[in-house]
Amino acid sequence: MAAKKINNLPYLSKSYTYKGNYYYLNGDYSKSLDNYLEARKVSDKNSKNYNLINFNIGLLKLELENYDEALNLFLNYKDFLEKNNLSGNSNYVRCLYALAYTYSKRKEIATSNQYLKLGFQKNETNKNEKMYSNLLLISGINEFFGGKYTKSLSTLSKVSDIIRRNSFDSQNLALSEYYSGKSLIKLNNDSFLKKFETVDSIIIKTKDATSELRDVYPILIDHYKNHHNKDKQLYYIERLLAVDSILYKKNNTLSHEINKKYDTPLLLKEKERLIEDLSSKNNKLFWLLGIGGILLIVLSFLYTKNRNKVRLYKKKADLLLTESASQVISIEKPDLDIPEIIDSEKEKTKPKLSDEKLKQLSLKLQEFEEGSSFLNKNMNLDLLSKELNTNRAYLSRSVNELKGKNFSQYLNELRISYIVEELRTNTQLQKYTISSIADHAGYNNSESFTNAFRKITGTLPSYFIKALDKNEINN
Repeated sequence: MAAKKINNLPYLSKSYTYKGNYYYLNGDYSKSLDNYLEARKVSDKNSKNYNLINFNIGLLKLELENYDEALNLFLNYKDFLEKNNLSGNSNYVRCLYALAYTYSKRKEIATSNQYLKLGFQKNETNKNEKMYSNLLLISGINEFFGGKYTKSLSTLSKVSDIIRRNSFDSQNLALSEYYSGKSLIKLNNDSFLKKFETVDSIIIKTKDATSELRDVYPILIDHYKNHHNKDKQLYYIERLLAVDSILYKKNNTLSHEINKKYDTPLLLKEKERLIEDLSSKNNKLFWLLGIGGILLIVLSFLYTKNRNKVRLYKKKADLLLTESASQVISIEKPDLDIPEIIDSEKEKTKPKLSDEKLKQLSLKLQEFEEGSSFLNKNMNLDLLSKELNTNRAYLSRSVNELKGKNFSQYLNELRISYIVEELRTNTQLQKYTISSIADHAGYNNSESFTNAFRKITGTLPSYFIKALDKNEINN
């Protein structure tokens, strides 16, 4: 409020940044993003804080598993630090760690290791033990993915020791113990149980979980089922249900990675069977009946909500089947009746785009839409601005002006519109995997493609393909 009164934009930018950091640390990613965007609006684009905000937004993208978008923000921040001779400070090492972690999540291990190597070198100057443990953690995870299970165990053991000794981030300790456990499983060593129990205890203490750490529970349930330990089996089924509830609240949706073998209906059925079997042997399990009733209500609600979502996807897929892609996806600027709220002070300083230049660029964009270069996986604002012989900032503003959306939305809509028509007419393409279809549409991975398809069409590519297949059978 004080910064607004005296119109001090740097202070105002930092204030919004601190609010964004607060919400990020408390897991409220939506409010965190809102404040980072507010901070960016009032920041000088060449300032340290502006570029740091973009990096923080990249961390949010990482939390939401939007790896492509996160990478772009991390790489831009790295370029800024290098161009401004800031590659010697701790933020540069943080950026290298973020890049190594993101590439590891994308299973691009060689690239991840390159950033790890540079990160270790840079951290030699700063001597930051926490950052050293973070880099070492990713190194151990990469060794696991490379099949070096014994070496991964040794590396992750060092990570866990450093974190415990210094009381560092418990979430990283959980990750270290999780991948240690997975390495032990690969080595047929039952010591993985102790590692996974540590992960479980951290989740119980912090009330925080990720879809990655969730995987310990199906493994524990299977283990104790095979060893006929119904008490432990029931305990970890209860823990799995609780973790799914945590994930649902954290992401406002039931985790899409839920294991088919232990989805909600099967979990409830298995739980009831175990309770009936154990109740005759152990009176201490009676209290679980009450908890089971509550969980049944909660999970029934989640199951119903998920089923309604599936119905909506099918309905949207049928709609997409009967209408052309251009009817469903609007590439042109929408005709909105809502009056635009204009900041008069900003409007005075903001240069207006000339009608003639806009007209010329509109024709170039039309050629771009009619061609196929938007399917290039490397296509971005910088590349297109070079192809159209204009600058990045001007192209970005022009797309907003002409299309009523940002460049990322514009590019996604072009690709999705294209692939919808391709799927509609090319029966051979319908037989491809989602990953192959994503590649055909210009996406680096199936996850990015599926997210874009859902946001734009309201359904998933798998449902649309099923609708096409069903329509061909009926005809």
